[in-house]
Amino acid sequence: MNYVLELEQIFDEHARRTAILHQELDATNRATAERDRDHAERTAAGLELVLAQAEEDEKARVAAEQRQAELNRIEAEAQEQRDAIARAAAARRANDVVVPYDDDDPEAEYYQRKSWLV
Repeated sequence: MNYVLELEQIFDEHARRTAILHQELDATNRATAERDRDHAERTAAGLELVLAQAEEDEKARVAAEQRQAELNRIEAEAQEQRDAIARAAAARRANDVVVPYDDDDPEAEYYQRKSWLV
């Protein structure tokens, strides 16, 4: 038996199998890189759509908040005006009535009579 020849055959077989494995690994790496690029392109397009939709939603939310704030401000102003009118009317009514400030007032009977046709 020639051990040198047998060892050379083993090394040649090893080199051949290693080359095949490297080729398969390179092919797998290329396919993975291509799939990664395709996925990145699809994801980027989808992400742009999601970001655009989120931006539109945010603008709509801000606009709705501004409209609601304006409505609240207008309602508060209207309520303030109604309160001022009610206070003014109450003050006018309060000034129209003459009420004795003391039950011991000697003239109270005169002002509290039912009819002024005496």
